[in-house]
Amino acid sequence: MRTTVVIPDEVVDEVRKLVGNVPLSRFVRESVIERLQRLQRETLAAEMVAGYQAEARRPSLDPEWSTTEAEGL
Repeated sequence: MRTTVVIPDEVVDEVRKLVGNVPLSRFVRESVIERLQRLQRETLAAEMVAGYQAEARRPSLDPEWSTTEAEGL
């Protein structure tokens, strides 16, 4: 898919100075992918915290299971 994105000239100039001969489209694609992955990790971490907090307030397992031991371990 092709998409048009407007980036200020100063930003493009800075990118080109720092990355050299790397094509701008490749740099932008990799940067967007990295940012998406970071946002996904942050979202997952927030969901995990919420889940742990909810579990601490109201455990979902039967209390009997807290004392169950595995045979042979």
